[in-house]
Amino acid sequence: MTDDATTPAADDAGTGSRYGPDSPGRAEPAGRAGDVPPGAPAGTDQPAGQRRPPDPAARRRRRLTIAGIAGAAVLVLLVCGCLGAFAAGLGRFARESDHERTAQARGEDACRELERRLNRLTPPGAAGSPGERAAAIRDENAAVRPFLSEIERLRGWWNEDPDDDRDGRGESWQRLVDARASYADALDRQVTNGEPAFFIAPRDPAGRPVVDRLQHGPEECASAARRLGAPDL
Repeated sequence: MTDDATTPAADDAGTGSRYGPDSPGRAEPAGRAGDVPPGAPAGTDQPAGQRRPPDPAARRRRRLTIAGIAGAAVLVLLVCGCLGAFAAGLGRFARESDHERTAQARGEDACRELERRLNRLTPPGAAGSPGERAAAIRDENAAVRPFLSEIERLRGWWNEDPDDDRDGRGESWQRLVDARASYADALDRQVTNGEPAFFIAPRDPAGRPVVDRLQHGPEECASAARRLGAPDL
């Protein structure tokens, strides 16, 4: 046997190849799929220092979720505000209604009290002389003064037009009392010097007879206004 037959075996046993590790003819094996490049973290397919870009769909969902939570919070605040305003309005309406009922009841009571006081007095028409008539008028005017004080405290209810405080029912009653006082003074002058006395029925700034206005209240006040509006009869 020759030495050529054993040469490859010896080469294979020593190196596993016909070429040594430093032989220029040795080819490196190609990289396999899934191999991690040198310096890259294990378990990733990307080089170190790189991040996968965020998913646009996930970002959109996150924004929609935040917007939905904010919208729900605003809606809850609006509902709470509306409920609070509604409750406050109901409370104010209830207080105003209660005040109106109380004022109306007090006004009607004042009318009844006025009628009772007038019924205890002799009407001016039953007087036998101008002097007696003047005294009877003043007695009735004195009976009206507590009534005037009471309705002054109920000014809002007694006004026919709540937006016009210049001549409500309180002012109309006062005009009537003043006209009666002037008539009583004229009767005194008639006694003194014979000057004829005349009752001048009062009118409001619009020219309407105040007695006509006063008869639109409770029946007790309407009958009192008719009596007080005719001191010369």
